[in-house]
Amino acid sequence: MEIQKRGRFAITLITHAFTALAKSEKEAFGAPDHPVLVVQHPIGTIKVDEVNKKADAAFDQLVNILLAPEAARAKVA
Repeated sequence: MEIQKRGRFAITLITHAFTALAKSEKEAFGAPDHPVLVVQHPIGTIKVDEVNKKADAAFDQLVNILLAPEAARAKVA
C-alpha cells in the first residue's frame, strides 16, 4: 500500500482467510481503493504443484486487475 501511495501501481496478494483483515488494513492505511488479489487458502503449507494450480486459477483475476485497476479497486475485502 505504501508503494501505491507513492504513485506506483501495486497489488496485494492474500488468501481468502484474510479478506476481513485486508479490508481493515486498507482503511487503516488510508488506501481503501488498493486492489487485492484473493486466492484460496492455504498456500504456505501445500506442495508446489498445488500452489501452481491456485496461481493458474487466479491468473484471470490478476489480468483483470492489471487491465482495469479502477474496477478492481471498487471490489475486495
